Amino acid sequence: MSNSSLAANPLALDLDRVLGQLDSETAVLLERTVRDALALAERRAADGGVIDTLGYPAGYFEATAGSFANEPLEAPEELPMQTREAW
Repeated sequence: MSNSSLAANPLALDLDRVLGQLDSETAVLLERTVRDALALAERRAADGGVIDTLGYPAGYFEATAGSFANEPLEAPEELPMQTREAW
């Protein structure tokens, strides 16, 4: 797709507009999400849309293994038990 056709693409225009309105942290998260979706679509197109026996794109889990290796994962603090009145 050339730059001229990219500029005329309504989705690209919407994405550009929304990114310009967001704070930097939210813009980075949106951009990462869009890039992940594009990568998945490209992998799926390269696979020819082959689906495994469980209904997932062939090679999906092998391609995504370790995706969150550099992302901090923290469990939330334990919530207090809720007390209710007796019936």
